[in-house]
Amino acid sequence: MSRYLYLLRHAESTERLPGESDKERDLTPAGIREALLVGNYLFKENTSFDQVICSKAQRADATARLIADAMKFDPDRISRQEALYEASTRTLFQFILQLENLHHNILCIGHNPSISYLAESITKAEIGDMPTGGLAIIKFNIGSWTEVSQGNGELQNFIYPKMLGGG
Repeated sequence: MSRYLYLLRHAESTERLPGESDKERDLTPAGIREALLVGNYLFKENTSFDQVICSKAQRADATARLIADAMKFDPDRISRQEALYEASTRTLFQFILQLENLHHNILCIGHNPSISYLAESITKAEIGDMPTGGLAIIKFNIGSWTEVSQGNGELQNFIYPKMLGGG
């Protein structure tokens, strides 16, 4: 049975201001456009998600909410996970292995460099440093998320806002 993992780097965010924590950084106007471009692309492709998961950082949460809005996905169904903020590639990988098997199409919004490294590790594709708003669409022919391993995902597509007319 096929499962799809959509790995997304959050959209462009502001620089950290004095006294502001990294987690509080919000999206720039360009970042808002990036998130909407990606959300509109997914909507036009008739993509649907069983689950949307994002880091608890403001920029990741804002990206998730904008994509949900563009896709007509209920924003109350977004799962915000502390473990995805500042997660290592190993932590992200372990998180994927623990996804609920009833979900087959999952969007996971996180941060570089770990989101890029994870996409490359599980697909063996050369993606490089994902730009903000970059999205790797990965297909697995597995029965359970516990079967995800290095190189057993197939990169179906890699898109980023500039490809969609943004930035």
